[in-house]
Amino acid sequence: MLVTGNDILIPARAGHYGVGSFNTNNMEITQAIIHTAERLRSPVMVQMSEGAIKYGGQDLANIVIDLARRATVPVALHLDHGNSPATCKKAIELGFTSVMMDGSLMEDAKTPATYDYNVDVTRRVVQMAHACGVSVEGELGVLGSLETGMGEAEDGHGFEGKLSHDELLTDPDQAVE
Repeated sequence: MLVTGNDILIPARAGHYGVGSFNTNNMEITQAIIHTAERLRSPVMVQMSEGAIKYGGQDLANIVIDLARRATVPVALHLDHGNSPATCKKAIELGFTSVMMDGSLMEDAKTPATYDYNVDVTRRVVQMAHACGVSVEGELGVLGSLETGMGEAEDGHGFEGKLSHDELLTDPDQAVE
């Protein structure tokens, strides 16, 4: 059954259990993710990155949505690390039930952003997504290695270079805010 991220994550938090979230870029990976979730009787989030959307577009989204609707466990289709409100909007138009607005980086998906920028773009995505019944995840702290300070890039998204601990770590007070 196709559900939102909130439909999966709120019960998980209340029940004190984790939920797997796995990236896909084709039908076979999606089938394996959902089949395994059904075998384990576990809800699951199937993620697609912006690169996977560019690669598979509406066809891949339709495959995931069709498999999710026929699943015997809750399945959310989640945008992984959206770089802008426009990217999140496109995912929602494709039928995604959950999106991540990664405002820790500027729209180029490479330059660390300010906290104020992050809050602003995430707020705009929340307003747009909630009007469509879609859940939203925000991102605080830039992905990277605490050991080396190097940013991590995946699928063209991520800082390339050295980051400070302050840029890598999520400030707990900002997370509460």
